[in-house]
Amino acid sequence: MDGDLKYTLSIVTLNLNRIVPILQIILGTFGNVINILIFSRRSLRKNPCSIYFLALSINNIFALYVALLTRLLSSGWQIDPSNTNNILCKLRIFFSYVSLCLTQWFIVLASIDRFLSSCRTVRYRQFSNKSITRKGTIFIIIFIASIHFHVLIWFQSAPIGRTLTCNIFDKNYQLFFTIFTLVFTSLLPPFFMIIFGLQTIFNVRKLRRQVAPQTNNTRTDRLRSKDRQMIRMLLFQVLLTIICTTPFTTINLYSAIGTNIILSSTGTIIYNFCANVFRLLNYCIPVIGFYIYTLASRTFRSEIKHILREFIKRIGLVQCLPENVQTLVNEQSGSLASGGNTFSRRKTGNHRSTNQTSKYLYHPFFEKSA
Repeated sequence: MDGDLKYTLSIVTLNLNRIVPILQIILGTFGNVINILIFSRRSLRKNPCSIYFLALSINNIFALYVALLTRLLSSGWQIDPSNTNNILCKLRIFFSYVSLCLTQWFIVLASIDRFLSSCRTVRYRQFSNKSITRKGTIFIIIFIASIHFHVLIWFQSAPIGRTLTCNIFDKNYQLFFTIFTLVFTSLLPPFFMIIFGLQTIFNVRKLRRQVAPQTNNTRTDRLRSKDRQMIRMLLFQVLLTIICTTPFTTINLYSAIGTNIILSSTGTIIYNFCANVFRLLNYCIPVIGFYIYTLASRTFRSEIKHILREFIKRIGLVQCLPENVQTLVNEQSGSLASGGNTFSRRKTGNHRSTNQTSKYLYHPFFEKSA
């Protein structure tokens, strides 16, 4: 019975390590490339928060090909040059952990920016601008890279028995590294996301209660729509980040604390199986952003449709479509050329509505699309 279990889990683990990362790389590359195209558009570059999402998407692609692709080659096909090259070992681990950590901290910065832009106090709202966003992006990259500098010292390629392995060989540092990863990757980012996310929701609802009695129903519906989109995007991102991160960190903590626990051969197989599954789950974080935004934001979906229409028309596929579809694509493209994209039209509409009600209340948060 134990022999059958060991064989089954070994085969399942090997197949998971060969198949799942390929799907993650394909889906993650597609989603993050679309994110980059959308957040690079002229209408969105004016929004400070979009700079964080753009940096997040670029970092996600880096994480997929530095951390996940090397993991695929190592665990799935036993191809890992870092095992035999000490410099490559240190660099691979360093950039893998830095990129995976930045994935979460960019979300934290975006949450802080949402909070600042929704504050009633002008002094706080002034901190939500492109200059501070650029400085924040540079700062967080330097900060996260700096606090991971110890990885370059303690990770090394050394023999375990007759096999060279890139790993930690100091038990004290292994415990420190596990706690360090737990704090900076699994605890602090979700904590800040929840705190600033809830504060943003509170600010928006408070402002909506002030605006709603003084404006017409159309204005109120638009504010509620933006509120719902922001809440969905934020809470989905936080929830899925916690789900994807916590199991892998937990099993790493057990590994560090339980170094004196000797597992049976069956227990070792089960532990390795769980570690591989949780690791693959952790690698979903750079993949899911695009799909969260698409499900949660109607405005984001509209922007995707506009990009697809422009792409179809640019490569000449319009002629291959049915006549009614060709007419629709041409009409939509013409309206985009003359009137701007969805974000621009909505922003213009918000300006008109704000001017009509400026004698009651003005708050720049309602000028921004969710």
